Amino acid sequence: MALGDFSGVIPPEQSATILKEAVKSSAALQLGTRLPMGTGVTQMPVPKTFPTASWVTSASGRKPYTDIGLKTAVLTAEEVAAVIGIPDKMIDDSSINLWAYCRPLLSEAIARALDDAVIFGLNPPASFPTGGVIGRAIAVNAGTDALDTVNKCMTQVEGQSLDVTGHCASRTTRGLFRGLRATTGELVLGSVQVEDYQLPSVYGSPISYIPWHYTTGAAPATFITGNWRYLVIGVRQDINFEINPSGVIADAAGVVLVSGFQDNVTPCKVWARFGAVVIDPVTPDVPAGAKAFAKAALGAASGTAPTLAEGEEAAAEEQPARSAKAGAR
Repeated sequence: MALGDFSGVIPPEQSATILKEAVKSSAALQLGTRLPMGTGVTQMPVPKTFPTASWVTSASGRKPYTDIGLKTAVLTAEEVAAVIGIPDKMIDDSSINLWAYCRPLLSEAIARALDDAVIFGLNPPASFPTGGVIGRAIAVNAGTDALDTVNKCMTQVEGQSLDVTGHCASRTTRGLFRGLRATTGELVLGSVQVEDYQLPSVYGSPISYIPWHYTTGAAPATFITGNWRYLVIGVRQDINFEINPSGVIADAAGVVLVSGFQDNVTPCKVWARFGAVVIDPVTPDVPAGAKAFAKAALGAASGTAPTLAEGEEAAAEEQPARSAKAGAR
């Protein structure tokens, strides 16, 4: 097959596979509301006032009037792209599945770029939420341990008349949860089914672990919780790619990193389009617009040792005695 035959729009079934793999790597795609975009700009009506109802006290009483004003949330499809180099020997070798080699790399690159822009506000397009989700989340002080901190963050969101639908955390916090036990000895971590795969859960809500930013500084945080329905991710289903055996890959300064002709590497360029918007929903308790997210630094609450599970306690008590016997020998 000629290399030029690869260029164009990735077939729908392969686009769906890349998007599916990107979802598994991206907290924004896992937890947020995914909205298919048929055009480059999509407008969504969202309430700007919360309606109220009143009792009618007489048979001929006039029904009370209430307002449910609407405002527009705009999703603009922005382009995210990645360029990789495919060794020519892999293209020439018919026994190697080219897509099996490229697809996971491309999916991870798209997911990482999307999370950096949407969650952390790093190098975002102009239409994306300023500061990302973490910049809009309310900071919460650490509790007595990691779980207590999670509970305090969830309470903050629930105080805005919103339900918590998920969590997002640094991968380094996994050890904090693994080290904690319930008072009856079992692990506190669970799992929930999301589409056709499972995610770990904390307090019954799914948690997505991703590479993290902002672990230090004036307001460090390693954990975000909230009602992720109000993070809306617009998804264009078309993923385009182009392969050019004579192309070059250069860095931002224009320095050539890979020459297709000279290095026997074929550059592959892939690009897709996503939009993002964070909505401050009107609620009965916060009619001016609630903050759907809260954040905290879980590591600040890790000073207490984990509680030993049943069986581990006995093993811990026996260990000094065994060591003493071994020393006596």
